[in-house]
Amino acid sequence: MQKTAICMLATAIAAIINVSTVMGAEPASNPSDKALLGTVMFPKIQMAAKEPVAIIIEPTDATAERFVLKWRNDLIKTGFCVFLTNAPKKGWTANDGLRLIKEFDEKVAKGNAGKLPAMRRKVDAHRILLISPRQGGPASIAIIEKHPARICGAVLMGVSPWVHSTDTIKLWRPSKAAWKVPIWAAMPVDIQAGSPTLLLWRKLSSGKPPGAMLTIDPRIQHGDTEPDDSIDKWISAVAGGKTPPVGPDSLVVRETKRYQSSAKSLLAAMQTIRAADAGMRFSKTEGPMELDITAPEKWRRAERGERKYDPIDRTYVQIYVSPKPGGLLFARANAAKWGGDATGLLDQYEQRLNDGGYQLVRYARWNSKGYALQITSILWPSKGKWHRWLVLAAAGPGKANAPAAPLVTVMDASDIPDTNAMAAAMKRILPGVSVVWKGEPAKKPATR
Repeated sequence: MQKTAICMLATAIAAIINVSTVMGAEPASNPSDKALLGTVMFPKIQMAAKEPVAIIIEPTDATAERFVLKWRNDLIKTGFCVFLTNAPKKGWTANDGLRLIKEFDEKVAKGNAGKLPAMRRKVDAHRILLISPRQGGPASIAIIEKHPARICGAVLMGVSPWVHSTDTIKLWRPSKAAWKVPIWAAMPVDIQAGSPTLLLWRKLSSGKPPGAMLTIDPRIQHGDTEPDDSIDKWISAVAGGKTPPVGPDSLVVRETKRYQSSAKSLLAAMQTIRAADAGMRFSKTEGPMELDITAPEKWRRAERGERKYDPIDRTYVQIYVSPKPGGLLFARANAAKWGGDATGLLDQYEQRLNDGGYQLVRYARWNSKGYALQITSILWPSKGKWHRWLVLAAAGPGKANAPAAPLVTVMDASDIPDTNAMAAAMKRILPGVSVVWKGEPAKKPATR
């Protein structure tokens, strides 16, 4: 009875917005074999000999009706032939995604061949726009990986980029072909929850190749994962057979506006402010390297803030200094295991942060007296609080036969960073850094 009422409602709404409706196949007797493909809807006006297709993966929760109605109406107005779906009772899986495309191909083949009278217009089975809610993640990712050449775009709303296998869950690493699919990944931003979905997309994005069309769309002001003006423009480009532009990342835009003025002041301070007076000398030997620095006057070492050397994950020796214990202004001097040039070391530093899901915005990079320097801001969402810093970083070169190089970062987490103090600290620490390669410790013989 309830299903009949929903079908009647869908048909009535379709009539109001002037679309043609084709019902999906009847479910098989076994509930587990229920057809995943449901209603098909065409725009009133035919815009092409073969019309582009949009497949909406149905949510499995109470948001389903609103999500489907909103997206369906927008897509039909844009000129898409819309295929609705029936969510499996146990939730969407990767196998469901592949089965959905199989059902789609069978139906389109019949319709385009004139064997399905209700589908009186032909559709382009190789121009599929995929719309997926949070629950459709496994299915949508499987479709993108299996049929990348057929997916002209994918809008993933609240989807966490996980890949599920029999006994593991791991971060999705798109194949070379999948990276060519234009993807709009939108997610609500929840500071209290730490925004784990945003963090995962940042990590995934760190491995994207040049030319990848990935848009990360954090929804800061509201939690709705529905179409808006920016997505509508992107979808219109897809409907017109064009390559959609990468959309704006609202958090990057916000952080850029927040720190642009401070970054400009810091760059100027590096030209005009003199070095801070010399303070205490600190030394540390760990792993294969030795590090010595001269801290600014009244700055003290805080060993609790130092990260321990690890030959695989953290290949650097670190000394942490600050004018105030636990203060917002501090510096980390590192002896990095590095045998290349200074710019390459800064690139590696950025990549390591990107791999961890940090959001970086670079404002300036330049060379001076054999060092490569840059100014960036960093945003890190942790549960209950977002951490942000303005960062002045400087790196020196290493040698192939003695792979140790200096990397110094001066950071300020204040709302209004003290750019003069940052510049003065860098000018004191950087020239006095001593990095010595002592060699890898001898491996202990294996015991029997």
